[in-house]
Amino acid sequence: MNNLRFSRRRFIKTSGVTITLPMLPSLLYSRRAGAATCAPIKRFLAYTFPNGHHMVEHLPTGIGSGAAWTLPVMLAALQDLKPDLTFVSGLENQQRRRVLGDHAIGNGALLTARMPTANQPLTNMSVDQIIADAQTGCRGLTSLQLGTHNVGPADEFGTYYTRSISWRAPSVANADGTMSFPVGAATPLGKEIDPKKAFDRLFAGADASVSAAEAAKRLALRKSVLDTVVAQGGSLLPRLNAADRAKLDELFTGIRSIEQELQNTPPPPSATCMPPAAPAAGLDFQKQLDYMHTLMAIAFQCDVTRVITFMMGDALSNRNLAFIPDVAAVGGEAADHTVSHHATDPLLIAKFRAMVLWKMGQIGDFLRKLKSMTDSDGQPLLNNVLVMITSELADGNRHNHDDLPILLAGRLGGLVTPDRHVRFPTSSDYTKVKTFGDFFITLLSLYDVKTTAFGDDGKEAIVWQH
Repeated sequence: MNNLRFSRRRFIKTSGVTITLPMLPSLLYSRRAGAATCAPIKRFLAYTFPNGHHMVEHLPTGIGSGAAWTLPVMLAALQDLKPDLTFVSGLENQQRRRVLGDHAIGNGALLTARMPTANQPLTNMSVDQIIADAQTGCRGLTSLQLGTHNVGPADEFGTYYTRSISWRAPSVANADGTMSFPVGAATPLGKEIDPKKAFDRLFAGADASVSAAEAAKRLALRKSVLDTVVAQGGSLLPRLNAADRAKLDELFTGIRSIEQELQNTPPPPSATCMPPAAPAAGLDFQKQLDYMHTLMAIAFQCDVTRVITFMMGDALSNRNLAFIPDVAAVGGEAADHTVSHHATDPLLIAKFRAMVLWKMGQIGDFLRKLKSMTDSDGQPLLNNVLVMITSELADGNRHNHDDLPILLAGRLGGLVTPDRHVRFPTSSDYTKVKTFGDFFITLLSLYDVKTTAFGDDGKEAIVWQH
């Protein structure tokens, strides 16, 4: 034990402003400052829904673009959005490593393409966080994680992987300009499920009566707390050994990142960016979901953040969906996860089908919201976004991860040409299939991130016309 002692006076002086973090290397990261290319605007949203698809009616007819393909029955509610959609099918994500715990495996691998480690936060960086790092310094919050609930119990892999799709983990900048994302100790980024707290984080409780001066004062007060922490922590540096000084420096780097986010958060309202009204208390699920949709759309329009992950429900969610008319009409069981295990029972199939149709309808409403709003360049907001929509499973009843569909919406500023069905061949020979890891190598290139491998099985970019 060393001779460093904290006196009662020192403790009292610093106790008013205290930041406590577990000393995890994956938490104390520093983002790659100055790496971003901020123009044109490129946004990313990963949107997940729980318990899989009704796959017998979820695969489009035809392959190709325009009139060569038609939306499947399960996406009928999105027909008017077809010119903005790209359907990707035939990809695999962890099917050949299948063990008990399919929901956690699928959810944990959803944006990492890596098999989760049971009950341990051990994986590689998720693609949303890689994109966020590439956008660092562009605007406001580097990324935002939202959802509608945190539920349990989990399956054999634990709540790390059923409740989170966004992960911080090691990254390596290689001499040839590429990036590597090795497996390592990782941090699941918890999502905000309370609409009011999400509103306050994005807009600092903004309302139309708050003047610009008042908004600036509020930000200054928030910053002053961080300034106090840095000043108090700095006085410790001369008394720490080299290892502890390095740890403290990492902590200060994180604090400076928060300061930058506060500085870059726009002071709404303005003529082109109006925050929504603060949400009412006690919203039911349907109203909560609609409000979160509005909040995400306005966060993009106000350029508060450029990267969002959203979970309509956690993997294994067993939310009661009896409010859906076609579910109520059948009667009986109405729990999401339970019904997904329909075992070919006609009544349960009818309810599962109705549940998935409702989820697709809600997603369609959100995409229309993005399309109806005007971005800073005068184009529809959806033009500058790429929305990745999928579930942790392919077929909800089969629990499979092969031929796991991805629905993409948006044009990413012209980098993506939509109105297409892109299908990759499936095979019993794993060496002949394309994987989520391959897909993510291609996806990251759209955000100016070069990598030659990703996850467990991403080994090459997918050759397809953007």
